[in-house]
Amino acid sequence: MPMPATILVVDDQALVRAALRSLLREQRHWKVYEAEDGRAALKRARQINPDVVVMDIVMPNMNGIEATYELRRAVPEAKVILISSYYTAEEAAHLARLFGDGNFIEKSALGKELVATVSRALPPESRAV
Repeated sequence: MPMPATILVVDDQALVRAALRSLLREQRHWKVYEAEDGRAALKRARQINPDVVVMDIVMPNMNGIEATYELRRAVPEAKVILISSYYTAEEAAHLARLFGDGNFIEKSALGKELVATVSRALPPESRAV
């Protein structure tokens, strides 16, 4: 039986959060939580200590880059996957290397790549089955 994993999805669009939550919850051993912006993500991360954070880059109040920087101090062991539809793949990959764990997914590819990317960020006993 796989070990549970805690995943935090951060996006300012409720529809996007719902879609991501639906994809991730197909893995029954993954607990999925949500936050609507960077500030809410930091508060939630301190509560749940996520294994992986799926973080939108462009959000109001506190964007994903600022939130990831702060998250590194609050929950340093969490892996971050940046997502965006506003940056080119090259720009976002650069941001992901600087601020995340080198993981970036364009929003248009989330349906195909999200579960596999999250799974790779987890220890082997918590990966997708």
